[in-house]
This record gives sequence, C-alpha cells and structure tokens, in this order.
Amino acid sequence: MHSERRAGGSLPSTLLIGLTAILLVVCIVYSPGEAFQASGQGLSIWWRIVFPALLPFLVLSEILLASGFAHGLGVLLEPLTRKWLGLPGPYAWVLPLGLTAGFPAAASASANLYKQGEITALEAKQMAGTAHFGSPMLLVVVIGTGYMGRPEVGLLLLAVHWLSGLAAGMTLHLLSPEARLSRKIRAASSKADSKPKVSRFRQAAIQMEEARRADGRSFGKLLGDAVSSSVQTLMTVGGYMIIFAVVIHVLLSALPAFIPPYSVSGALEVHLGTHAVAQLAMPPAIICALLGAILGWSGICAFLQVRAVLKPVGIGTGLFLVNRLIHGAYAYVFTLLLWRPLSSLLPETLPATAETGPTVISRGVTHSLPLPEWRQIAGLVQAQFLLFLLLIAGILILSLFVKRRSV
Repeated sequence: MHSERRAGGSLPSTLLIGLTAILLVVCIVYSPGEAFQASGQGLSIWWRIVFPALLPFLVLSEILLASGFAHGLGVLLEPLTRKWLGLPGPYAWVLPLGLTAGFPAAASASANLYKQGEITALEAKQMAGTAHFGSPMLLVVVIGTGYMGRPEVGLLLLAVHWLSGLAAGMTLHLLSPEARLSRKIRAASSKADSKPKVSRFRQAAIQMEEARRADGRSFGKLLGDAVSSSVQTLMTVGGYMIIFAVVIHVLLSALPAFIPPYSVSGALEVHLGTHAVAQLAMPPAIICALLGAILGWSGICAFLQVRAVLKPVGIGTGLFLVNRLIHGAYAYVFTLLLWRPLSSLLPETLPATAETGPTVISRGVTHSLPLPEWRQIAGLVQAQFLLFLLLIAGILILSLFVKRRSV
C-alpha cells in the first residue's frame, strides 16, 4: 500500500499538478483563439523541424542496435571513451547520434542499451546527459539562418554548443564520486583478469554476433518495430512541445511586465526561447551567449521528453539536470571568450533564407517565427547523415591511435 503511494507521488505534488492543470484549462477557455494559435505554433515547429530531423536517426538507431553494430563499435572505441569520460564503448555510438540527430535521440539510445544489459543505470544517466545536444538543423538553419539572418552565426553556436557539452561531461566525470568508485572497481577487475587477450576487432565481431542472435528478429519485423517505436517517441515529443507552447503563452500573459519574456520562454522551451532572445536589442556577443546558454539548458520541455524516455526503464534524471546547468553555464562563458577571435572571421551581412512561419504572440506583440523550407530540411538531413558517418570514423581513428599509444 505504501509502495503504491510512493510510486504515485505525494499528496502536495498531486494537488499542485491538479491545480496547475485546472488553471491552464481556465486560461485556454478564457482566450481560446490565442491558445489555439500557440498550439499551432508548437505543432509547426515539431512538424517542420523535429520530426524530419529525428525520425530517420531514431529508426536507424533501433536497427543498428538490434543488428549488433553499436555493440561491435563500442568494443573498438572503448579505450577512448573510458579514458576521457569514464563511459563504456557504446557511448562512442550514442555521442555521434546525439550530435547529429539532436535530443532526445541520445536518451532513447541510452535507454535501449540499458534495457539490453549493456550498460549500468549510472552509465545510462551519464550517456543521456553528456550526449544531449540540439540538432544542427536547429542551430544552423533555424537559429542562424532563420532567426538571426546569419548562417555563419549558427555554425559558431554549433561549435560552442558541442565544445561546452563535452566539457560539461568531462567535468561531471571528474567530480562524480560514483564515477570515481566505478573506475577503481574496473581497474581492480582488469588487474585481476589473467585471461589471454583477444584482438579488439575479434571482440567486436563476437559482440556483434551475440547481440544479433540475442535479438533474433527478422529484418521485416525489426523495421516495423523500429518505425513504430520511433513514431511513438516523436508523438510524445510533439505533445510536450504543443502543450508547452500554450503554457508559455499563458505565463507570459499572466506574469508581471518586469519579467523578461525570453527568460520564461528560454527556461521552458528551447525553440521559442531562442526566438525570443534573437529579437532582443542587445550587442551580438550577449545575444549569442544567451542563445548558447538556452541551448545548453535546452528547457524544461526537453527535460520532460528525456524523462519520458528514461523513467519507464528505471533511470533517474537528477544527474541529467546538473549536466544541463553546467552545459548552459559553459556555453555562455565560452561564447563570450571566443566571440572576439571568431567574430572577426564572420562576414558583415548575409540575408536570411528561411521562409516566414507561424506567428508568436508575446504580451500583445506579434512576431513571425521563421521556419526552414522543405528543400533546406532535405539537404540538411542528408548532411546530418554524412556528418554522423564522419564523426564515427573520426572517433574510431582517434580511439585506435589512443590504444596504440597506450600499449
């Protein structure tokens, strides 16, 4: 009986959620037209940006995990991931996925690896947090080209976003007492292991074959399951985005005028938050630093998306939130530090090429929300696949180099 109560949550939190839901319904009934427009705005962002950017990668991830490719790749890349981040080899598969596909692809892959018994719960938490990145489509096409009218600014934000995310992962790895304990245990077990060594390529082939046999599904069954699971994940993501678009509209209508709208939008949803920051009349360095901080934090909406993926399999999300705070802080500082040397490389002006999307209403002021054209989306998805392959190849070469130097 008590366990059921704990699983369902405490009474105050239940009352708070219920009252919040009632308040949201009252606000929607009070201004249904604006609420409908806000939900349509969230739907447009999901359909035009998130769905095409994520679906191919989620399906590919499911197929490659079931076929054993990710397991074999993890064996080859483990020297690098263990040395720098204290994570097992499969992280070298999850990291390129997160860098190219965007959230919550890395969390989904981490949850699948945990369900297969390939990683521990602590390693799944670290993987989901360290490989949590915005997609290049969001940073380069939507923010750089659409919001800022400067595609090269999007590339600058992307570089800082990746750098600060990896730095946040390394920081948590160095400071985490659980990670230090697990490193000592692995070091002791490796010293006690006196079995003859097998070549790493042979180990990778064995792991791939074992994983494929353990899965046992035919390709047709696997493809159907992968598409079904990926679409279900994306539908959940879309639901969160639509609801949060309405929540942001309600909060901005109710909060006092001295609270800046971009702080509310940035704390809750990354797409709307970055759009609000891009409209500010501030120096470009400050605007880009704020954009980097919001992208590193990624919003409560993204956190709930990741939680919806990790929580059902028993993986906590407290470490994930800490990682997001560190990532956002690093991104803000790195942007300011790198702005002067990097901004000198940027052209003076470049026109925006994104078409006008849905409108955003913020305290009575209407703004257009630029969204990428379908031609841009198709081109960038193709570029994301190429970048994904290049990242895997680069990490593999670097891992083999590290392995050779350590022998």
